[in-house]
Amino acid sequence: MAGAAVLLLIFFFGDHGLYQLYQIRQERARIQNEIQQLRATRIRLEAKKQRLENDFEYIERLARERYRMAKKGEKVFKVLRTSD
Repeated sequence: MAGAAVLLLIFFFGDHGLYQLYQIRQERARIQNEIQQLRATRIRLEAKKQRLENDFEYIERLARERYRMAKKGEKVFKVLRTSD
């Protein structure tokens, strides 16, 4: 009887037991989810890279918004927020 109990414990909790298999499947699902997220991020970044290489209007808009650049003859106004 004790031998059968030991075998059951090994079957469920051993190095290649059911609990280990469950943990491995959980880890696999987590990693696959992470891979899907990374693929989506890569696609977004590649699209952004293409825009930065080819879309001059997009580049100009970024330069104006992020770096406060202006074309010759344009004036840039800085809006200050006041606390109420």
